[in-house]
Amino acid sequence: MQDLATTLPMRVKDGPVTDRPRERLLRHGAANLRVAELLAILIRSGRSGESAMQAGERIAAAFAHRLDELSAAGQGELKMVSKAIGPSAYCQIMAGIELGRRVAAANADTAPKRLLSTEEAKRFCQKKFHRLAVDHKHEEFHIVTLGTKNQVIATHQISVGTLDASLVHPREVFRPAIKDAAASVILVHNHPSGDPTPSQEDISVTKRLEDAGKTLGIDVLDHIIVAGDRSLSLAQHR
Repeated sequence: MQDLATTLPMRVKDGPVTDRPRERLLRHGAANLRVAELLAILIRSGRSGESAMQAGERIAAAFAHRLDELSAAGQGELKMVSKAIGPSAYCQIMAGIELGRRVAAANADTAPKRLLSTEEAKRFCQKKFHRLAVDHKHEEFHIVTLGTKNQVIATHQISVGTLDASLVHPREVFRPAIKDAAASVILVHNHPSGDPTPSQEDISVTKRLEDAGKTLGIDVLDHIIVAGDRSLSLAQHR
């Protein structure tokens, strides 16, 4: 099979104007570009023997079936895929990914949300904490604060590290809930293993926080565990 590098133009500007990623973006919009083209725009310039477009093609091929892992790739890993990925190109790719995430999160946060069922709560947490579920190598504990009509007020990170009673103290959990004047909360944490099955510690911590919430007049509606593309409701599990 002929090597990919020999079948592509050495420079993006050597190709027809209508085939250049930036011109295609201006003519057709970013949504109509392939992943390789979007990467080529972020990489901007190649190296001797490899254009930005070639670099984009190589990275797109390497992450074709695991695009969600691109954000966690180190510079050395991408450099092994394409020699065009120096510090500047790497920073541009990572900045582009992070900006896209933040824009998506901002768009998602603008619509008012009311969580009126366990399934709605699970879907909300899967979307809101998707990065936590698929990217993180350690556990984090968060809460979702809710108003009197179960409308989402805000989310707050409480702790980082393996879930246990010493890290998840009721004082730290309910302080942001009191500040938000929340009527109830949903507890959320991730399992980096990809298996959302709750541990005995998960169940014990949940019970402790439920009891503390009753004392404060703030209901703990559920504890959602997110792991990869799956989630589990402790309310349903029990």
